[in-house]
Amino acid sequence: MTERKDNRDDDALGLFFAAARAEAPLPDGDFLARIEAQALAEQPRAASPAPVVRPPRPGRLAQLREALGGWIGVTGLATACAAGILIGVSSPESLSVFWGGDAAGLGALGVDPLGGFDLALMEG
Repeated sequence: MTERKDNRDDDALGLFFAAARAEAPLPDGDFLARIEAQALAEQPRAASPAPVVRPPRPGRLAQLREALGGWIGVTGLATACAAGILIGVSSPESLSVFWGGDAAGLGALGVDPLGGFDLALMEG
């Protein structure tokens, strides 16, 4: 708010700044050599490249599990297979309406425990 009419102090200070700008200090050669030596010591050395190690490939079952959608897909598939075998072996009476009687059965045996080739071997 108050203005100084006295600029003598500013002029004297300006003379000191002008003198400092005129004579820029240069660092000593010994100082620069020490800084360069320290900088070269801190730089990383060129190392031999690390061997490339491939991650082990997953096995065939692991690949199949991932192709089926993980464990969730495998359990769903196993449940569907178990239900299909259960329905195929002992079909409920309510399904015989769709199949037309004993169309899916194997006669009196119900399940063929031995194939025809096995029976031929047992005869001797």
